[in-house]
Amino acid sequence: MRSPVCYSRSCSRLHAEASRSSSAQVSCSQMLPSCLPIRKNEAMKSAAVSCGIVIPVCNEAQRLPETVPGILSAGRATKARIIWVCNGCTDDSFQIIKNMVGQNAEVLNLDPRGKTAALQAGDDQLGHIFPRFYVDADILIEGRDLSLLHAALVSGVADLVSPRYEFDCSGASNISQRIAECWMSLPHARQTAFHGVLGISEKGRAHWERWPDVVGDDAFAAATIPAKRQRLILGAKASSRSPESFAAWVRMRRRWSRGLVQLRKMELCPPPARGQKRALLLRLLRGPDRIGTCAFLAVRAASIAQWGTAESGWVPARY
Repeated sequence: MRSPVCYSRSCSRLHAEASRSSSAQVSCSQMLPSCLPIRKNEAMKSAAVSCGIVIPVCNEAQRLPETVPGILSAGRATKARIIWVCNGCTDDSFQIIKNMVGQNAEVLNLDPRGKTAALQAGDDQLGHIFPRFYVDADILIEGRDLSLLHAALVSGVADLVSPRYEFDCSGASNISQRIAECWMSLPHARQTAFHGVLGISEKGRAHWERWPDVVGDDAFAAATIPAKRQRLILGAKASSRSPESFAAWVRMRRRWSRGLVQLRKMELCPPPARGQKRALLLRLLRGPDRIGTCAFLAVRAASIAQWGTAESGWVPARY
């Protein structure tokens, strides 16, 4: 049987937050001894680089054999310079990338510093190469899809783009599949789901100097770049594995909620999707799959409970 797929992922305070990550800049002396030297791919010497891709990696040894070929395809399609940033990996992620990409791989191997520190390390290596894509290591994306995002940025129609986000539900429990189906059926998935793959223009990236130390890098970008300059490119797609269980959904959404609370303390708010609450109410009243909708709401309630009533009234509107 075919694996089921659930279809769609104050300025002063900001500067203060951003300054905390200034230590994330990477020099050769800060790399672990096993780090590959950073050098431009030899093939790029004869072809102009049209964009950059930064891939933060943290213990993705099981997923990398599936996702690396797509990233390489996307890199060829867009003539991209690719920077892999292993961030405190304790598995074989570094070696897998080295073996699959080859001797010209550009890989950083960092001590654990957090995802946004890894993104900043990649930015530091890319210098002035734009547009730029930030792709989670567990994301499946192909050359055609990244090319569509690249075209939107180069044409100037947007400064922040993402593809349509899908969940691969193979191996997930029945209730997890139903939660994923509910999540991806809601307006957020079609309007404001900037997850997994972020494409940012030079103008968009100029809205902040260095990545701040926050959990939600995608929500930070969406809260910082003007909403009118954001686009979901629904003709492009990317996918990741769905959480395998109800408990795994709660853990993932707690990270999302934590990130949104951090942004609120920075006086930042990502644009909410129009009609999200109405769509949820309609699913509860008319279906389809009221059980899945109830499970979705239960996960959301559990994920925000720890932040208290002052926060919980704000957090749910986005997701």
